[in-house]
Amino acid sequence: MDYKHLKLQFKKHFGTELNNNPRLKFLLYEIFVYGSAYIVGGYLRDFLNSKKSRDLDIIIDLNDEKLIEIIDKSNCQYSINRHKGIKLQFDNIVVDMWSIENNWAFKNELVKLNEKDKLNSIAKGCFYNYDSLVINLHTFNLNIQHYRSYVKNKRLDILLKSPIYKNLNPTTEANIIRAFYLKKKEQIQFSSNTKKYLIDKIGQLKDNGFNPIDILEETITKYPKYQNLLNKNDLDKMINDLYSANQFDNQIYIDI
Repeated sequence: MDYKHLKLQFKKHFGTELNNNPRLKFLLYEIFVYGSAYIVGGYLRDFLNSKKSRDLDIIIDLNDEKLIEIIDKSNCQYSINRHKGIKLQFDNIVVDMWSIENNWAFKNELVKLNEKDKLNSIAKGCFYNYDSLVINLHTFNLNIQHYRSYVKNKRLDILLKSPIYKNLNPTTEANIIRAFYLKKKEQIQFSSNTKKYLIDKIGQLKDNGFNPIDILEETITKYPKYQNLLNKNDLDKMINDLYSANQFDNQIYIDI
């Protein structure tokens, strides 16, 4: 892969995106006065696959207070979710921003933030290899090695093996649904690390008195792209397939 050519092509592509969303362009220029910005995940993946993106995730290398101050002065409309992510609606795209200090992996000190190599630290802090694509909007240096591994091996993996890293991730049900969605959509396999995580988390839902199918169906309603591909029968089959091939313990899953 010619990374130099890729960087130039993305720079041109993103320049067009900014011209189509001038308020985002001016907001980023103001942010660049004080710090760097990194696009993470789907937007870069869509670019690599020649797809149009509906949203954009950006990690900002500034403290949260300064970032909010800049956004306030820009007069952009925004909302803040319970994970301190900032959602902004522009003319042609929805943008989710986080200050680097509010990234869950860094905030909980589960991934060490290397001050001299933040690009690779951010890539390592992504949960699944499928989402581990990062590009610096100043230098256009990028890290897509984990995503390339996903494409090459057709295997979904959780990047870190640490139990505390997986247990503290705040979006458990969304992670389960994302894994099932990718398995059906792209015909991929799960790594043993991913299988164990899914089995453990589904088991915890059941141990806590919930019907996993009901919880996951409710989660799907929050994500329109999942609704178009996953239904109750898919969830039931995915869960039964996981438990029938469970080599980690003696749990079994019974649909009652």
